Amino acid sequence: MSGLPTIAIVDDDPGILRSIDSLIRSAGMTGTVFDCAEAFLEASGHSHFDCLVTDVHMSGISGLDLREELIRRGSPPPTIIMTAFPTPALRERAQRDGIGAFLTKPVDPDELLATITAALSATRTTETML
Repeated sequence: MSGLPTIAIVDDDPGILRSIDSLIRSAGMTGTVFDCAEAFLEASGHSHFDCLVTDVHMSGISGLDLREELIRRGSPPPTIIMTAFPTPALRERAQRDGIGAFLTKPVDPDELLATITAALSATRTTETML
C-alpha cells in the first residue's frame, strides 16, 4: 500500500454511499463508491483497493457473494461487511469467509473508522512480514 489508503464502498443506498465516502475522506483516505457489487466487479483495477466496505443485502450480488467472487479471482482486499439485518447464520458465514468485521447498521462512524484502520494496519503488518 502506498500513498493514501483507497477504500471501496459498495452499497445500493445512495445516502449511505455519500455518508461513508464523506467519513472516509474526512479521515484522510480516498473513497471510491459503487452502487452495486456488479459495478465494483466491472470496474477496471478493482484489485488496487486497500479495503472493501460493503452491505450484505443488495439487489443482485450480495456483499458476501462479492467477497467469495474476489476470493475466487485471487484478489480479496480486507473486507468489512455491514447489514441492518444481522443473523447468526450471516455472522457465521462472514467469519467462515474470512470477513474482517461484521457491523450492524446504523454503523457508528467512529467504529467504522476504527475497523478500517485496524484492517489497514493488519494488511501493512502482513506486507512487512513478506
